[in-house]
Amino acid sequence: MGRSGNIGWGISNYFGLPNRKKKLLTKEFLTDFRDEIIRLDRENNAKCGDPREMNYEKEDYTTFYGQIEGTRLFYKALKNACKKHNLTKAIYEYAQNMEWYDGDCFDDDLVMEMVHKGVIEYNSGYLRELMESEDYDEEDDDTYKYKLIEKYKGYNVVECDKWLSDKESLEEIYKNKKNVEIIWLD
Repeated sequence: MGRSGNIGWGISNYFGLPNRKKKLLTKEFLTDFRDEIIRLDRENNAKCGDPREMNYEKEDYTTFYGQIEGTRLFYKALKNACKKHNLTKAIYEYAQNMEWYDGDCFDDDLVMEMVHKGVIEYNSGYLRELMESEDYDEEDDDTYKYKLIEKYKGYNVVECDKWLSDKESLEEIYKNKKNVEIIWLD
């Protein structure tokens, strides 16, 4: 058993967001954090040439915010929001100094605080709406199945996945890695 009395490895010192930190997470701060996430995601999508426009008004914890926890975008948005509200040491550096497993819990607590304070919804039904829409057809997605083989001395790492963009963009990512072979499966 862990120190908290829960069954687990007992490796985490994180027992939830401390009350003194929770009090700093005002609705205004969390709204700015959400807006910063949206701004950075739009910029990133434009840079990557992603033609899809997300409907951020409908996005919720289950469709978007719960999926970006722990990403570079998440922490860049957190850093910007903390600077704006003078919370860099209290929140951003606090999160940066955690072990990864504690940081994962902190990230989720932070996003759930957005839910509790009404900044985002947990499940607005948007995922069901997307899946049931007449426009959605997984076969229509421009996805390409591939096998990525990373060759090392004495072993290989094989990964099979789908790529949502043009084939050339994935090949561009790995073009300078001599130990990587991409095999397109379509």
